[in-house]
Amino acid sequence: MKYLQALTLSSILLSAAAPALAQQDRPHLPVRIQVAAQNTQTTLRVSATSEVKALTSLGWKSLGHLRPEVPLQVSSTGGGLRLSSLNNQEIYSGLRLEPPNDSAMVQTHQAWYRGGVTIKPGGTGFSTINEVSLEQYLYSVVPSEMPASWPIEALKSQAVAARTYALSHLGQHRKQGFDLMATTASQVYQGVKAEHPNSIRAVEDTRGEIMTHNGKPIHAYFHSTSGGMTENGADLWAAMPYLKPVEDFDHASPKHTWHTQLSQTEVQQRLRNSDLKVQVGQVMFLSPLKYTQGGRIKTLRVHGSQGHKDVDGLSFRMALKLNSTFFNVGAINAQGELMKQPEGQAPQSFQFAGRGWGHGLGMSQWGARQLALDGKSYRDILSHYYRGVRIEPLNPGAYQVASAP
Repeated sequence: MKYLQALTLSSILLSAAAPALAQQDRPHLPVRIQVAAQNTQTTLRVSATSEVKALTSLGWKSLGHLRPEVPLQVSSTGGGLRLSSLNNQEIYSGLRLEPPNDSAMVQTHQAWYRGGVTIKPGGTGFSTINEVSLEQYLYSVVPSEMPASWPIEALKSQAVAARTYALSHLGQHRKQGFDLMATTASQVYQGVKAEHPNSIRAVEDTRGEIMTHNGKPIHAYFHSTSGGMTENGADLWAAMPYLKPVEDFDHASPKHTWHTQLSQTEVQQRLRNSDLKVQVGQVMFLSPLKYTQGGRIKTLRVHGSQGHKDVDGLSFRMALKLNSTFFNVGAINAQGELMKQPEGQAPQSFQFAGRGWGHGLGMSQWGARQLALDGKSYRDILSHYYRGVRIEPLNPGAYQVASAP
């Protein structure tokens, strides 16, 4: 591989640089995030000269160094990797780019990331995994999950919640060689492009702080808008003493209340084509059977012209693409009038009048915003939504990350 002169990075990337901190002040806990999957080709670029390593039958070996002005093209061979831009015919079982320091970045799939990148073959293509320190991961997660223009105390509460969530889910995908996904399946992570000075400040001002219960990181679930009341953990997934229904202050949210109308055809198709596989003919009416402690629908019965089926509220919400399970539903006839159920004829449509956006567990982001505007600190905000937790420094040696691919 040729050694060429370094190329200055664009002003966009330079403006996103993190504050300078002494290395001893950084609790360094690496996390691995899958940023892309089942791709067959990508082009890698670096902001600073970085070492390239390839996985062979004898283990990892160095291929030299990649300089900023030399893109490295990687393609899938159906079980292996070829570095096509090097005219290299050898097939490798994995590839790593290792930047020289914390401020260096790698570009892949048109996005820049801090830390290193590993490419791992699998299935019909390869996965791209970004390894970065937990704090730098949060530089991108916090503004991806909460607007960076919001009050700083709300952003700090998001930073602590996101840090705690990440810790409690480390190693969730260990067998695949990473810890977290870059989507809402874990937390939204977009790399450097999402970073903002306000959210970086929120991360730095709470550096290393997590929420614990009985000495362990809690499952710090959060959501956009509760609709006035958060939810009980036991009603959704599992009993967690710190996740109890509490009053929310999210009236400024555009999703505090909402209305959606779906046609008979839309309701039938979405229920039939979802994981619920509901096939009861024409949908005659929908009746809630059980409610959660927070007032959301826990179980619902779909009455049809050919029978009925009971479904859980969360699955119903996902199938119909509703904002939450906090809703009332009415049947509408051909004249656009609300029907008395049942009337013997199938409704033309169904009208949903609901509150909130998301599952309702843990911190409401719009509620956190309002509490911050009211002068509450991030500790006040977190103690309101997560009952009986401690906010304390993390111990990097106490948590297990994914094994190297």
